[in-house]
Amino acid sequence: MYKKYLSFILSLVTLFFSGIVHSQTAFKNIPLPPNISSVNEEFSGMTLHAGRVYLEPQYGSHKETKLDGDFFIYSLLADSVGRVIDGKDTALTAYRTVRVKNLDKLPDSVKTYYEGFEAITIVNNVAYLSIETNDTYDYCFLLRGILDTLQNTITIDAQHFATLKRPLHINNAGFESVTWLPKEKKLLAYYEYNGMPDGGKGYLIDTSFQRAPQAIKVPFLYFRITDITATQKDKIYGINYLWNGDYDAYLNNDQLKNQEENIKTTIPDLKDNITQNPDYLKKKSTSYGRIVVLKNRKDKHWKQVTSAFPAPKNNWEGIALYRDGALIITDANRSNKQLTTFGYAKF
Repeated sequence: MYKKYLSFILSLVTLFFSGIVHSQTAFKNIPLPPNISSVNEEFSGMTLHAGRVYLEPQYGSHKETKLDGDFFIYSLLADSVGRVIDGKDTALTAYRTVRVKNLDKLPDSVKTYYEGFEAITIVNNVAYLSIETNDTYDYCFLLRGILDTLQNTITIDAQHFATLKRPLHINNAGFESVTWLPKEKKLLAYYEYNGMPDGGKGYLIDTSFQRAPQAIKVPFLYFRITDITATQKDKIYGINYLWNGDYDAYLNNDQLKNQEENIKTTIPDLKDNITQNPDYLKKKSTSYGRIVVLKNRKDKHWKQVTSAFPAPKNNWEGIALYRDGALIITDANRSNKQLTTFGYAKF
């Protein structure tokens, strides 16, 4: 009887600890090729297309020339990324440079308030790239261009673009998240801030840009949503991120105040730190990142997919589904106090 009881207890303990291990996020750092690993790249978007991972620098390596100079993005062979994840290689070495053409031909209405690119998705060899504008301006933009994989170019259609109206003005917030919904056959764009009492705002966008974007609701979410990606069944994964210094803009504004107790309940990862220090989220050293999910765009509540992954010095801004998880990448803001990090989060 004692042996049977002991065996039963050991079984429960094994199940308990295996549950803990399963709930933890396995994160693997993937060193980028040295030529594209500096903090000056400011990677703000990423997508997976036809066996290659496309990385979008916010300013294309030439911030000073804005939309009138050379602009490049990069692509990596997805199989090479997998080899680093599997431990067969220690780092990535090869990449392709993709020239983005015709940006200088965009009208002044797009160029005047330009503050960099923030998202990328590719559908049937057409690339869609979102432009963030000065956060005092009412509109952001979504461009389209033909991807030529032989010439390694994206040729932008400078005459046709989508105009996305900000639902409200939040410091440094734009439409940072764009993806393709295969079932609905529409592009989906989410505003970065979704802390309004009844949730945030996004758009469904026709790929031809022949129809006006359709405004839709986005479920309430604390902090930023910095990028999204979708499965073949339109399940939506996103990066939910708190950057140190975001407190006043994202948690102490006309929409939200004194949310610490609610955050302890809705984001258990942060409960202990806030309990120990009620001003934890106000600290300039506090950053937090996780991946969240919606069953589809009509889902009413975001659910947490991963527990917290490395956030200090890592401004997570790009996501692409890969294998049993997602590739994620940071925008280092050209600051030596931050990191350019490319990694794989398994979930």
